[in-house]
Amino acid sequence: MKIKNLNIGKKIYLVTTLLIAIFTLNSLWLYSNYRDNLYEGRQRELVTAVETAWGIIDHYSKEVGEELSRSEAQELAKAAIRSMRYQDKSYFWINDTTPKMIMHPIKPALEGKNLSAVKDPDGLFLFNEMVKVAKAEGAGFVKYQWEKPGTQGPQPKLSYIKIHPDWGWIIGSGVYIDDLNAAVSRVFWSVMAVLLAAILVSGGLVFFLARMVSKPMHRAVEMIEEMEQGNLSTRLKMDQQDEVGRMAKAMDSFADSLQHEVVDSLQKLANGDLTFDIVPRDERDEIRGALKQLEVRLNDVMGQIQATGEQIASGSIHVSDSAQSLSQGATESASSLEEISSSLTELTSQTKQNAANANQVNQLSTEAQGAVDTGNQQMKKMVGAMEEINEAGRNISKIIKVIDEIAFQTNLLALNAAVEAARAGQHGKGFAVVAEEVRNLAARSAKAAKETAELIEGSVQKTENGAAIASDTAESLQQISAQVTKVSDLAEEIAAASDEQANGIEQINQGIGQIDSVTQQNTANAEESAASAEELSGQATLLQEMLRRFRLKQGLKRQSASPAAPAVSQPRTQTGGWGGTPSQPRQHQTEATAVIALDDTEFGKY
Repeated sequence: MKIKNLNIGKKIYLVTTLLIAIFTLNSLWLYSNYRDNLYEGRQRELVTAVETAWGIIDHYSKEVGEELSRSEAQELAKAAIRSMRYQDKSYFWINDTTPKMIMHPIKPALEGKNLSAVKDPDGLFLFNEMVKVAKAEGAGFVKYQWEKPGTQGPQPKLSYIKIHPDWGWIIGSGVYIDDLNAAVSRVFWSVMAVLLAAILVSGGLVFFLARMVSKPMHRAVEMIEEMEQGNLSTRLKMDQQDEVGRMAKAMDSFADSLQHEVVDSLQKLANGDLTFDIVPRDERDEIRGALKQLEVRLNDVMGQIQATGEQIASGSIHVSDSAQSLSQGATESASSLEEISSSLTELTSQTKQNAANANQVNQLSTEAQGAVDTGNQQMKKMVGAMEEINEAGRNISKIIKVIDEIAFQTNLLALNAAVEAARAGQHGKGFAVVAEEVRNLAARSAKAAKETAELIEGSVQKTENGAAIASDTAESLQQISAQVTKVSDLAEEIAAASDEQANGIEQINQGIGQIDSVTQQNTANAEESAASAEELSGQATLLQEMLRRFRLKQGLKRQSASPAAPAVSQPRTQTGGWGGTPSQPRQHQTEATAVIALDDTEFGKY
């Protein structure tokens, strides 16, 4: 749990507890310092006392001479130290380094005895320890146990010893630890008693103070919580004169003000009574200032609303008449638009039919152009084939000429062979027959080659004629194709124009349909407006009856509209906003708005 969430009483208790803890720790720290200082003071006191006694021994050691012997001086020194006391009961003793007791004022029986075998209950040979410390350091503290007068058994004791180098005497004195502890305990219990008393007294005061502060604050918090929930009947009624009492009186006054001024005024406002009057305490009074401003503004606004209600009642009559005229004109416009829409629908149908026929013509022209293109391509192929045949005939003619030349050469060889056979006589007859046959064969080959050449020349001539005719036919087909292309383009343009015309007429038809729809909607709206105007008139009457329920302050002038003037032609008066302070005067600004004067007879024109 966070400290800030604790109530005031618990916070006071927590702070008090912390202060008590701090005070207790401080007291214990002071007690510890006191105890240490007490031990240190007693040790310094021991040192001072032993130093004083050692000074006496040193004085008499220096007196040894013509007047005093060593033994006389020692006796005088022992006598002087035997009678010395401090702190009422503290004494001195003297022993040597043997160790042997030289002087003991409490136990004279020990004088002259060897003390080397004397030990305390802890087993410490205390005099041997004193000799050891004296020889090693010359002086020092020794802790041991020794019999204390008035008590049973040895008690812890702290002694300080110092050796005199000339005589070899060790002088010492001690203090019992229990005496120191008793002194410290007395101080401790005294401190604890005072601390406990302070804690009890402060605790009681804090408890009383916490209740004095916490209880009124708790009641104040409960009252604030009740006020937050809307309950203003709770009162603190405290007669204290401190800050808490002043706060309680202020809260009671605040609750009275809220209940009797603010709430009563709001209840009057809820009942329609605007005659309540609020007087702010000063310029910083925001609540009463706001209510005052609300009262002034509501009176002003309600007065204007009543005047405006009369204007609305007057204007609703004009709105109703205008709505009826608008409804009649819209009905007539809707009828005319319906006839126009029917005519445009028929025209759209015919235009679409023309566009379909044009598209069909365009399609047929396209197919014819394709057929012409195909025939033109086939004719080109035929012309190419005729040219190839013509070229082949020329090549065959060349071959026939070669065959003719071969036959001519063969005939010459046959003649030569016949001549040689004739020269050979009887032996060349067989060769002459062969040569004759070869010559006859060459003649027949030449004749056949001549006839073949004549036939081939005729075929070539006919082929050239066919190629010329095919070329002329191809040119005619190209001209036909060009004409068909022009016809197809014209048909396509006609089809596109027909489509655009159909689309345009269709868009016009759609626009007319939309206008018809809007006109129908306007007609319905006009009828609804007429009904709404009638209802508005009734509502204006009801509004006037409701506004008469509000009671306004006397002296406020109601602004009423002239019954003959329409509500829309009245200038609009703007008043100040709801902001500002009550001390500032309200500024009214009248702004004339632009008004378009319309005559009811003008609705028939549109």
